[in-house]
Amino acid sequence: MKVIVDPKQPLDFQTSAGIGNFDGIHLGHKKIIDAVKRRSEENSTRSCVITFTPHPQKVLGRKEVSLIFPLERKFKMLESTGVDAVICLDFTRELSKVSAENFVKDILLHRLKVKDIVVGPGFSFGHKREGNVDLLRSMGKTHDFNTVVAEAARVDDRVVSSSAIRELVREGEIRESNRFFGYDYYIEGVVVEGERRGRKLGFPTVNLDTEWEILPKPGVYATYVKLSDRFHGSITNIGVRPTFEESKLTVETHVFDFNDDLYGEEVRVNFVERLRDEKRFESVDKLVEQINHDIAAVREILRDCPKDERIWR
Repeated sequence: MKVIVDPKQPLDFQTSAGIGNFDGIHLGHKKIIDAVKRRSEENSTRSCVITFTPHPQKVLGRKEVSLIFPLERKFKMLESTGVDAVICLDFTRELSKVSAENFVKDILLHRLKVKDIVVGPGFSFGHKREGNVDLLRSMGKTHDFNTVVAEAARVDDRVVSSSAIRELVREGEIRESNRFFGYDYYIEGVVVEGERRGRKLGFPTVNLDTEWEILPKPGVYATYVKLSDRFHGSITNIGVRPTFEESKLTVETHVFDFNDDLYGEEVRVNFVERLRDEKRFESVDKLVEQINHDIAAVREILRDCPKDERIWR
């Protein structure tokens, strides 16, 4: 897969392209990508995803938006979908002032050679969001390109969207967020040295330093840790360790039946289910008793969610 950053010269191939932020690559995004790949096969074009960095809302400042996944991780996930190319446009205030018609003519048609454009329901674009599906279809008749509106993805009666997923993750609704993703929500980071309190209590932990902008709600979670392409059952605590009167937010994972030194290595933690809130215990003995109870509960949960079925592939 080619990653083409803000091309100034026209591409030398025609594209069937989906356009959007593609933050999370959830079930809704997959419908767009599947439609792109179908159109690409039908029209002998290159399948392409057009996205932006930074997130337009971060530039326009209408509201605070935290990314579900960092940009480089998004590229890797898009690559796994089988698209031929990702075009990452620099979203600037200058770009935000480009009219919808000029965005289509100058960028989509002239620069990116779009033959098919695939968007989600309610798609809007251009200065003051003046462009929409009707404009795309109208311009398509004049400029010889096709507009496809991908069907919305739904889980039960709820429309799958990145904003809905952000809220679910922040609220610790991991089972529901995973249904919206179509795979386990996960974070990645580098293992750093902590206070070694877990080891002293008999539960050594992996302490994660992560660049992820969104973390699940503080609490205790049933998780899997991916190490060298293998998944290991684990229990993860996100919080400030109130029993020890600390205040820094940490991500600590105890990996079952695993004792190797992982300092400095990159690991992935897949979140399966939330057990409980983090809380302060009156003694270390009470904390240890609760940890043992939590580990037993997590092992039971993971038996019903076997590692062989965990994804992102």
